Amino acid sequence: MIFYFMQRWIFGPLIPSLMTTFNADKTTLGVVGAASLWGYMFTPIPAGFLSDRFGRKHVILTGIFGFSALTALCGLATSSSQLFAGRFFTGMVEAAYFIPLLAFTLELFPERPGFFLTFMTSGSSLGWFIGPALAGWLLDVTGSWRVPFLATGCAGLVVAFLLLMYWPKQEKALKRGTLLDRNLLKSSSLIMLLFLALTATFQISAEFGFNMWYPVFLRTELLTSATVAGITTGLWGAGQCIGRPILGLAADRMGYRKVGVAGGVMMTVALMLILSAHNPYFCGLFTFLGGFISASVMGSLWTFTGLVFPSSKGLALGIITTFAYATASLGPISIGYIGDHYSLGTALWAVCVPCAFLAACMFLATVFLKKGPTLDS
Repeated sequence: MIFYFMQRWIFGPLIPSLMTTFNADKTTLGVVGAASLWGYMFTPIPAGFLSDRFGRKHVILTGIFGFSALTALCGLATSSSQLFAGRFFTGMVEAAYFIPLLAFTLELFPERPGFFLTFMTSGSSLGWFIGPALAGWLLDVTGSWRVPFLATGCAGLVVAFLLLMYWPKQEKALKRGTLLDRNLLKSSSLIMLLFLALTATFQISAEFGFNMWYPVFLRTELLTSATVAGITTGLWGAGQCIGRPILGLAADRMGYRKVGVAGGVMMTVALMLILSAHNPYFCGLFTFLGGFISASVMGSLWTFTGLVFPSSKGLALGIITTFAYATASLGPISIGYIGDHYSLGTALWAVCVPCAFLAACMFLATVFLKKGPTLDS
């Protein structure tokens, strides 16, 4: 999980160097940054379906080998179009790793699903910190934007080989019977999936857009170094790393929807504080708090989805993720476009803050649907 998010979040601190190398503007780099989101939208549903049907192991290992190798290849790109292609295919194979892993974790720890799922995904949050911090530091030390891609990708391949060697021998029995749970086609299920997908859409738009462009804002508008920009942005992931298991345990006890909605509202306030601060210490403090609070939203959403659709959790997670990543790709592109015409500070206010609030609203809307167990008890 650490390497999964390291390869995703090394991109932001490298944008100013990429703009110089490829003679590109912010809008173009926003499109390149959104490439992984577009790639991601093609594979969550087949990844979830295949892992539901045939077991999690081989799908998960395909994902981690794939995104590690492709990250290294991105370091060899000679044009923005090549980098776009590399990030696009990286996004495609990410879902083969992440979606089955969520379902696998829910199956391994049914007694406290919220805590164990968020404890596992806290590794991604640590990668969220290490990725931009390492990218900024390596850029300052080596002067090359290629080194972070090559170093992260090669390290991920080492971990992938270790997982292949030491994966537990026990495997889930193959699922027999119908290919599709027809309960997913009921109107109540489809509406529930829509609300959950919209929650994920707005949350991913807010978080992805913020963490991709915030280090650029720090470097170009607050005039920090690449190292400071990377570390400050990485504090979002550090906050999430600590917040995920704590808020996951809270969600197990208090209700997944309640914790997710409250977290979305508080994240909106945290983003407003971050973007209002210009002192680097306050920027770092509020970024850490924003990451801590935001951990409650997606962690609660994943667990909520898995419990509402217990017989097809992999497929349900794949459906909402496909929808979310396809539409959330507009977030970083919009920020880049507004940044070209106004400023990145204005763009982050205009896109990230309202998206965080809308995520909370969409999660709250599920209270009007009667589907599955009572998840707020």
